[in-house]
Amino acid sequence: MAADPTRRTVLAATAALPLLAAGCKGVGALAAPPQPAPDVALLRDVIAAEELMIARYQAAIRLAPGTGASTGSAGAAAGAGTGLAVVLRSLLSQHQAHLARLSARLIVPAGSRYPPALSNRRTPAPRLPSVPHQLAAHLAAAERAASGRLARQLLAAPPSLAQLLASISASEATHVPVLRTAGRIG
Repeated sequence: MAADPTRRTVLAATAALPLLAAGCKGVGALAAPPQPAPDVALLRDVIAAEELMIARYQAAIRLAPGTGASTGSAGAAAGAGTGLAVVLRSLLSQHQAHLARLSARLIVPAGSRYPPALSNRRTPAPRLPSVPHQLAAHLAAAERAASGRLARQLLAAPPSLAQLLASISASEATHVPVLRTAGRIG
C-alpha cells in the first residue's frame, strides 16, 4: 500500500512546479533581467554628450582653415600645422581620451534590457559655422555648456564617478579660453 505524501513532499513538489513549467529556461525564466545601477543612466548620458562633442570637433576640423576641406590642396599643405586646425585636433584628442575613460566605466548587466552601447551608433555631424572665429565661438559655447552640465550631474554621481566628471568638467572649462584665443588667430 502506498503511503500518503508527507507535507515536505507536497511542499517540494509545489516549489519545483514553476521550474518544470518554465521548461529548460531554468530560474532565469522566473524573473526579469536585473536593472542597471542608477549611475549607468548617468554615465550613458555623459558618454552621449562626449560623443556629440567629438562629432562637433571632427566636423569643425573638416571646416577649419589649413585642413584641406576649406582650401585647395596647396593651401592645406601650407597651413596644415598652424592655427585653429592644430588647436581643434588637440582638443579632439582630449575629448577622445575623456570618452575612453567614461566608456571603461560603463558596466551593464548581461541580459539587461537597457539599450545597447551608444558608441555602436554613428553620431550625426552637427551643423557648424564655417567662418573660423564663429566656429571657435560656437565650440567655446558648447564647451561651456558641457562643463556646466557635468558640474550639475556631479550631484547624482557616486563618489568615484563624480571625481571623473569633475575632472572632465574642469578640462572642458579650460577649452573655452583656448578656443577664444584660437578663434582670433585662426
